[in-house]
Amino acid sequence: MKKAAALLVLCVMLLTSFTTSMGMDYGDYLNSAVEFMQDMYYLDMDDEEALKTALKGMFSGLDPYSGFYDKKETQQLNESLQGNFIGIGASLEKCPEGVRIVKVYEDSPAERAGLCDGDIILAVDGVSTFGKEPDIVASEIRGEEGTKVTLTIQRQSARMDVTIQRGLVVISPVVWRIEKDVAYIYIESFNGNTADKFNKAMDEIERMGITKILLDLRDNSGGFVDEAVAVARRLIPEGLITSLDFKSERLSDKDYYSELKESPWLIAVLVNEKTASAAEILAGAIQDAGKGVLIGQKTYGKGVVQNMFYVLTPEAYAKYSRQYGARYISEIEWLVYRGIFLSPDEILGTIKITTGHYLTRNGREIHGVGLMPNVEAANRTLPNGIDLMLVSGLTNDGTLTLNDYGDSVYQAERILRAAGYFEGIPDKRLDEETREAIKKFQSANNIPVSGNIDAITRDGLNGLLDTLRTQNDPQYVKGMEILKLF
Repeated sequence: MKKAAALLVLCVMLLTSFTTSMGMDYGDYLNSAVEFMQDMYYLDMDDEEALKTALKGMFSGLDPYSGFYDKKETQQLNESLQGNFIGIGASLEKCPEGVRIVKVYEDSPAERAGLCDGDIILAVDGVSTFGKEPDIVASEIRGEEGTKVTLTIQRQSARMDVTIQRGLVVISPVVWRIEKDVAYIYIESFNGNTADKFNKAMDEIERMGITKILLDLRDNSGGFVDEAVAVARRLIPEGLITSLDFKSERLSDKDYYSELKESPWLIAVLVNEKTASAAEILAGAIQDAGKGVLIGQKTYGKGVVQNMFYVLTPEAYAKYSRQYGARYISEIEWLVYRGIFLSPDEILGTIKITTGHYLTRNGREIHGVGLMPNVEAANRTLPNGIDLMLVSGLTNDGTLTLNDYGDSVYQAERILRAAGYFEGIPDKRLDEETREAIKKFQSANNIPVSGNIDAITRDGLNGLLDTLRTQNDPQYVKGMEILKLF
């Protein structure tokens, strides 16, 4: 019988039972293999590099989801999963001059310092970014919380130095808006912020008395199961959400339940071939509970779960094995079974390994199978690279003119680009290129040509957005049609 274990998917697990089971002793064989690699490989590698290479090969060979990560890779993986990191909060891409800011995150140090989408970073603390990859520049910008970094910025023809104090950046994976009597909610991933952001959206939706939800899980590759379960608990009536089944006797199978007594929601869920893992758990729970229909294409079919374990350096492993006569490779085993807290320098990295699989509310297997939609609809297209579901309508009250900056300009640029009026990069600034695109739109739609975004132009662009969605997103159209029947 499996003993209790506390489970947090994709996090270090607290083990509560252990039975040593050793097969063949591969120690000398593996040592010889590593030595052979070091001797024969044409580049030099020290013992630690060789060991990490061996571990990467060992675990990545299991399946596409398992692997070994060194300390730096572990930090990056944790940040992507948690959705929080210390930095300035700007997404970068390479450009001829250096790197360009693609997106400044909301309520980030970068936003508070006045950085804008489209700004070009020429130097970090006086060191040029020319020819560098964006991830290298990003690592140079990051640092300890509370410390400062000075960026040399080019904005149009102006050049300036901007000093920013590094701080916590929180990435929100939830986008929502109200469209008539329907709440559209897009969940990009299930990171550590998903449930909190989703619940805040649902609080507002409930306050407004809206009961129809268009839930967009397209291209959502998953994340934390606990976050997906938390979302499901807000939507589906009481009963099973999903079951997790593990091979190892050291891990407990786990059932997740909803305790929601009343569920007033009418839900249409948009899915496609890239809807996977935790997103499939949520979609399957809604479908099995009879609370909504799936619209789109058959989902990816990733029904397995991974856990992460910090592992010891060879030196730490040898030290504690000699002292206690036990052979544990993971930090959590030493903590649980021997009460030993390892220091950071005794950790080599992290092993992420597939440990089990999950079933839907009605016991359906998803892995390698996927979820079939109730209503099949063709995938959306992205006109000129613009995802129209992430574009919001313009909300400006006054007239936006040359050099104005803000979200309504950004939405206008994306609409204009999708429609073929604008070839530039949407950057929230109404510059000359944006102004010319507005003029083209105004001329083509019998709107007084000014190059400004006045009320008539705003409404025209919002109408164009509706038209573009109808023309390019059959799944969205079908979802709205179904919800309108109720």
